[in-house]
Amino acid sequence: MQDDFISALTREVKEEVIQNYLYERRLIEEQILYAEELAKHATQLQEMLCCRFARMYDLLFEAGFINEFINILGLKEPPFNDRIDKDSKYRKDLRSIKVRGFTDKARFKKLTLEAYQRLVTWNNKYKEAHENLKEECNAVNTTLAKFEKNHDLLTIINFLKSMDVGDIVKKHFMGENFTPEELGAVEKSLHFKPVQIKRFNLIQPPQLPDPDAVQKELGALANDVYAKFSDKTKALIK
Repeated sequence: MQDDFISALTREVKEEVIQNYLYERRLIEEQILYAEELAKHATQLQEMLCCRFARMYDLLFEAGFINEFINILGLKEPPFNDRIDKDSKYRKDLRSIKVRGFTDKARFKKLTLEAYQRLVTWNNKYKEAHENLKEECNAVNTTLAKFEKNHDLLTIINFLKSMDVGDIVKKHFMGENFTPEELGAVEKSLHFKPVQIKRFNLIQPPQLPDPDAVQKELGALANDVYAKFSDKTKALIK
């Protein structure tokens, strides 16, 4: 009688441990899914930002002017330059910027300044999304560390092995039937990998100066571009 009571109590404790474990796993899985949604959003904004850089590079026409533009911004190299050169899709589907001015030169200057204003706007959106994702990745990894500390995986596996084949917990992992080899595979699947932001292939947000801070320099650059490519700039002015 006492043995039956101890056995029943032991089983109840095991089931409670497993249920708590599964509940916390579900919470972590939901947190990881949320991080992946944030990553998807950041990726979309990165693509939009790439389009804005592509437009700026097109307005500058040649590598020399592009490098001068990058120097004005205080960057080490042109963001997305390798991707834009290889894929023309970044030059499509952008709204035309309509500007007014008494001369083509003045209109081209306004076009360049407005294009940079929009570049900064999208960069700020991307920067915010990137930071949110970074914070969420850190939060997930903190939760994972706490989870692993609170739940000894070897103990959980031993609990699983000691329970009946028809138990709901085994059904959760393997279905109605499984082999010891399959249960060993489950042990591997129970491990969570840390969520690293680098897995999403996102660039570090560029630190761009405020448009007002570089208006004079960009205006002078636009004048230089117009002086050399006045015929080509006419096709860009709307």
